[in-house]
Order: sequence, then C-alpha cells, then structure tokens
Amino acid sequence: MELTRKIHQWSLTAFLSASASLLPWKAEAAGMLELELDNVPTVFGLAVGALPDYRGSDDYTFGFAPMFRYTFPGREQYIQILANELTINVLDDDMFRFGPLANYHFGRTDDVDDPMVSKMREIDDTVELGAFADVIWTLSKERRHRFILGAKLYQDVGDESDGFRANVNARYWLPVAKPVDLNISVGAMYQDDDYANHYFGVNAGNVGTSDLPFFTADGGVNEYYMVVGGIFYLNKNWLVSAGVRGSVISGDPGDSPIVDQRGDSTQWVGGIGVGYAFL
Repeated sequence: MELTRKIHQWSLTAFLSASASLLPWKAEAAGMLELELDNVPTVFGLAVGALPDYRGSDDYTFGFAPMFRYTFPGREQYIQILANELTINVLDDDMFRFGPLANYHFGRTDDVDDPMVSKMREIDDTVELGAFADVIWTLSKERRHRFILGAKLYQDVGDESDGFRANVNARYWLPVAKPVDLNISVGAMYQDDDYANHYFGVNAGNVGTSDLPFFTADGGVNEYYMVVGGIFYLNKNWLVSAGVRGSVISGDPGDSPIVDQRGDSTQWVGGIGVGYAFL
C-alpha cells in the first residue's frame, strides 16, 4: 500500500510538473495567473502574466501558463487546469460543486532578484492536495449572471513545509453585454504555523549567508485579496480572459524581513489569456 501511494504521488508530481513547466521558471510567488473560466464549459488556451519574483517580493517576473476546462457533455462535472492548479468537480448539480484539487506549489530559488533573499537556503517546489467547494446562485434568466461562494483546502504532501492553508472567496459574474462577462472576486487566505514559518520565517536553518534578522512567523488569516477581470468573447469559439489580483500580506508574514525589509506586503498578479471554446 505504501509503494502504491508513493507511485501515485510521484505520478501526480510528474503530471503537475509538466503542466507547471509552462510557467515562468523564476515564478517563486507560485500564484496562478488570475483568470477565471466559470462561464465557459469547455475551453483550452494559453495565458501570459506578471507576478512577484517570490511571495512577498517587490520585484516582478513574467511567464506563460496553460488554461484548460473540459465539461462532460450534458453534465456539470468538469476537469480544469489553470496554471499550476488542477480541480475536478464530481457533482452533477447546478448549484453545488465539490471535488479534489492538486496544486504545484513553487518554492524559492537563489535566483530571485533581491540580493539578500537570494542568499537564503532555497525552498523546493512541492505538491499540495486538497479539496474545493462552491455554492452558485444564478441571479437572473441569464445563466452567466451569478454569485459564487467558494472554499479551498491545501495540504502539502511533498515533505516540504508539511503545512496546511485554506482559502475562502466570493465571486460575482455580471454579463454587461452579449460578448462580455465581468468578474469581481474577494477572498482571504489562512496559513497554519508550519506553512507561515517555512515560507516567511528566518532562522539558523534557512538564513544561509544573508544578513537578515531571525524571525518566527505564526499562522493565521494572513492574506486578503481582490480580483477584477472578465471574459471577452471574440466570436462563438475564440475568447480572451483577463484579470488583475491585488492582495495584502498581513499578520506575521507581512512583518517578515523578506517582506517588510526586502519586499512589499502589497502584491499584484495580472494575466491575460487567449482560449478556444467548444460550444
């Protein structure tokens, strides 16, 4: 059983690594490009975006990422890949979604732009497994007009931080014209002590040759964000998806030397993608 579990874990890691290989090779911030495909049943495409050099950095980098969603014909179940995150909805229901997720979580290499943070011990990439759930309210006869409450749970299974984190979010979709859907989302991230201290702490084990002061980061609700974006249908098959995410790192992670002294607690992520939809 242990060997089978490891084989499955290695296979999942390989799959997510292949998907993540399209992401910027220096994107230690590891947030997915802020695009949404909620209103498109089946689509594949490619996105380009800008994101922090590492989580908490004030330097930015660029890269590419896949976007893919397949909805089973006549059903609500789907498989979706957005950048480094895979989700599978197992419910055939108009109002509720639920299923497993897998996230390829980037670490932090010594190639980051900040000269002090680059001297710290590297943090390896890892895989997180978890689950997600959504509750959807259709607000008018137009199905694209919706309000969604969601949550995601992530547990590191790659023996990196062994940490746990969670996300709660609210998303509002408004079709402002036949070819245009606008989206506004807000959310918050919770991180446990293991996760927070692994990625934001400074100690004898990870300080490396940098001169950063030692710091212990405790967990909590340590990030708040807002996303503004939309989907623009060029014709019945081609579409453009775009989004900008602004967030604030708060609590102990926001006070960490790698953020407060060497970076910025205000983080921006933006992306634009072109997709081909099968309608």
